[in-house]
Amino acid sequence: MEHLRIVRMRTRVSLVLALRDGYVSGPPVDRDIQVRLVGYPTKPIGKPDGTYIYTNLEPGTYILEIESTYYFRETRTISVGSANKLVQLVLMPVSSYPFRPNETMLRAKIESRTGGPMSGALATASVMSEESVKGRISEHDVPEGSDTITVASLTGIIRPGDRLLLVGRGSGDLSEIVQIREVLDYQKRFRLEEGVGSAYLRGSLLYPVYVSRVSERGELAIAFPNVRAKKLTASLRIGSDEEEPSAVREVTVEEGVAVNLGTWIV
Repeated sequence: MEHLRIVRMRTRVSLVLALRDGYVSGPPVDRDIQVRLVGYPTKPIGKPDGTYIYTNLEPGTYILEIESTYYFRETRTISVGSANKLVQLVLMPVSSYPFRPNETMLRAKIESRTGGPMSGALATASVMSEESVKGRISEHDVPEGSDTITVASLTGIIRPGDRLLLVGRGSGDLSEIVQIREVLDYQKRFRLEEGVGSAYLRGSLLYPVYVSRVSERGELAIAFPNVRAKKLTASLRIGSDEEEPSAVREVTVEEGVAVNLGTWIV
């Protein structure tokens, strides 16, 4: 008599990558996007909502690489333990990304004073107008070093990875760019990537910050989706460090128009 041995294989979810298009705030539009762990042969399980799942990873440190025709290349070092880990990433569109027709945009070529493109430099455009306010600090105060904020009068949705310009109430030049790490209480309370550098009072304002990078050829493209103003002024900052940018300039963009700044030497 032949005996059958039944072996049950247990699959353990080790790593979940949640990728978000930084332009449309949805799943990546590139169907051929490449997601891999360096030196690990098995491909992740991809889903239509932009999540990629790795199972049965050994605890340790891995290097994540993401390559795409429409987004800047991403490389991250990720530590995986015995429990499943969630990593949320916002992908920045390159200048050749298929933006919507008649999108409100800003284009430029960024070069350094020593010659050549400033490839890889971070670019942020902060918009400060009554129409663009995302929300207000609702707690009595946010002490210096705090990495959580509570927000009221929120317009739109704030997601992990979003950058916002926090401007103090009645505090003159007190402001800084903060980045959302985690949503603690849906659209009310948020954890930041780093603690704030100064104290902020109730009523301090949060403005949207649009982010991109300079390509290898020095090309920069920043889109302003869903703007609610016919014309707006943005503070454009170029540099590898958000705290100490290489250059800052005020730019004016109009709804439905792609403004070209030409070559900007910083």
